[in-house]
Amino acid sequence: MVRISKHGLLTLAWLYVPFLARAEALPAQKDLICSNTDPKDCYPRIFVPTENFQNIREGQDIPPGLHVRLNIFSGQKEARLNIPMAEDESSHLEGLPTEQAVVVVDPPANVEEELEAEQPVIPPNAPAFESAGKIVPPPPGGDDMSSFSKAMVMIQMEGRFFDNGLDDLIELSHDIYYGVEIVKDGPVLEKLICFLLGSGSEHLKAKDKERDHKAAMIISSALQNNPTALKEAENFSNSLIKPICRVDGSEKLKAGQSEFVARLRSKLGSEKDPATLKAKISAISNLLKIPKFQAYFLQKQGMELLLAMFLKKGEKWDVVKKKVSQLVTDNFLDESLGAEVGVWPEGARSETKTCQTRGKMLGDGCWEHHVQSYAKESGSSWADEFYVALKQARNGSSDQAPEKEL
Repeated sequence: MVRISKHGLLTLAWLYVPFLARAEALPAQKDLICSNTDPKDCYPRIFVPTENFQNIREGQDIPPGLHVRLNIFSGQKEARLNIPMAEDESSHLEGLPTEQAVVVVDPPANVEEELEAEQPVIPPNAPAFESAGKIVPPPPGGDDMSSFSKAMVMIQMEGRFFDNGLDDLIELSHDIYYGVEIVKDGPVLEKLICFLLGSGSEHLKAKDKERDHKAAMIISSALQNNPTALKEAENFSNSLIKPICRVDGSEKLKAGQSEFVARLRSKLGSEKDPATLKAKISAISNLLKIPKFQAYFLQKQGMELLLAMFLKKGEKWDVVKKKVSQLVTDNFLDESLGAEVGVWPEGARSETKTCQTRGKMLGDGCWEHHVQSYAKESGSSWADEFYVALKQARNGSSDQAPEKEL
């Protein structure tokens, strides 16, 4: 038999007292929820409704049959006893079908003041908003950055690895950061424009190794969907319009042929590769988004040059025709694509006879005639759409010459 002294019994009794106290407290704790941040903030686990709306606290169970609503201004759920109240606006809806019942909740008196207070205040010296957002440079020391730096030097200096530099820039120019960096460098941009126009040098001819094609691709990619690059290129508008290019032995420029449109026109007859001409049209399309270049291009009959490209004969030039239509649509016909509608075309549509006469067939009034002729001949749906867009954009209808069947 185990004997326990009086002292041991007292000790056991004192140890047992806290357990009794905790057991006594447990039922009460189950009925309460206490905040994690404030232990003194406790509330009933089961929501206790009254005649007035009260906030439903986090974790509370809601008895069935209550009138529950969401306060749209505070985002807090509220509930009360579901009994008719004298001031209850829902009593006016009695007898209406429930799917047509509407309750109008008046906003708090100061809600408009609160909304006005939430409007941000722009400091007077704040920098201008940039729609393109911040352009984050690549991490320093990377392979791309190293390749880019070497390529830019090779292009500017016409170094031994010039063609490797062109290939590297073709890959990197699609990146927004590198696109901006390419057009920020005036000498490199001017060099690329010269090669695009077919003007190389004695040891680096533009037509060899598709250098003119590659230069056009780089310019197009650098400016495509890159508003920051377009702004940077705008700083070199004069170099774009009248670049200072070297002349190789095979190039003979007449007086006044140093400008962009004149140089391109002088090379058009010798252009034999549709893919190269397509790349050049793509580059021109992006350059036209620079206001000063667009104004110059229109003034110097650049649209006649584009129509001459459209009229190149042979199925292999169909890709060029479609690219011309995209350029015209994107820059002059479709406002949703950023075109400033009304700038071009101007004047009346020319008669069929005029558009079939050599020396007059490239006039602005002949676009519809040539596009409609091609649409009928090829059955291309895009050509039909292009014709309709041209017809709609032609300023006025009453002053147009009558259309004749072809």
